[in-house]
Amino acid sequence: MAGRPLRHPTPSPCSPDARRSAKYWRRRRTGNADTRRPHPCTEVERRPRTLTHPLIDHDGRLLLLPWLLTTAAALYGSHLDDGRLPHSDLPALVRDALRRHRQVLDQQLETDVEDVARTAELPHCARLLEKTAAQHGLPGLPGEIDLLIADAATARLRAIEAKNPEQGVAVHHVFQHVQRFGRYRDKVLVKTAVIGDHTAAAAHLCGAAGHLAWRTVPLLVTRTVEPAAFLTDPQVAYTSAAHLAAILAAPSDPLPGWNGPGQPGAPVSR
Repeated sequence: MAGRPLRHPTPSPCSPDARRSAKYWRRRRTGNADTRRPHPCTEVERRPRTLTHPLIDHDGRLLLLPWLLTTAAALYGSHLDDGRLPHSDLPALVRDALRRHRQVLDQQLETDVEDVARTAELPHCARLLEKTAAQHGLPGLPGEIDLLIADAATARLRAIEAKNPEQGVAVHHVFQHVQRFGRYRDKVLVKTAVIGDHTAAAAHLCGAAGHLAWRTVPLLVTRTVEPAAFLTDPQVAYTSAAHLAAILAAPSDPLPGWNGPGQPGAPVSR
């Protein structure tokens, strides 16, 4: 670009073999750019694009377009923040590393959510397993509760499910994502119902008094704005980990749907 000096890249700490492998996976070749054969609509969306293959092979030369490389670097950074890469045919070693990275992100979200409750000085119980719950008078949970909070000031028992799924981009991926969150929503509703049948035991598990007229409030917490929260009938409240403190401090219950930054005027239809 005219008037903009090019900066020399920082030397990579990777080995020469690792750098060569990385360049291989980021190259766009004649074969992976071929458009002469028919493609179903979903296959078209999966074809390599220049943003995911910014190193372009052309007539035996490797084309480097600085503005494209800058945009591609931002794309790769965004994907890595989500614990993935924009390729489906990655080597097993890379897939394993990404899976471990996603596990770290999942665990960090649960830790962040618990830290919010701890900072607010609210009695709570994190990572409540079914077996532990049953041993303390709360039987029948259909899975672990990520965080159970007892707020004596409002007599609310909050059943919080922390989810950190990969974000969808293509239309069919977003649809699958929303369907998956439908299952998450149904599970948290069942867990909330079980807690509602044993409120005294649930409050005691959090370290709160059990004699209050407790009521249960489900809440789904994600790292980013969640598309499933904008359905016509989301049924449960959604928020981000960054906005959870404000939700816990509010005197009223959050409305079903998205609660937090980026909140629109109304949900949209499925």
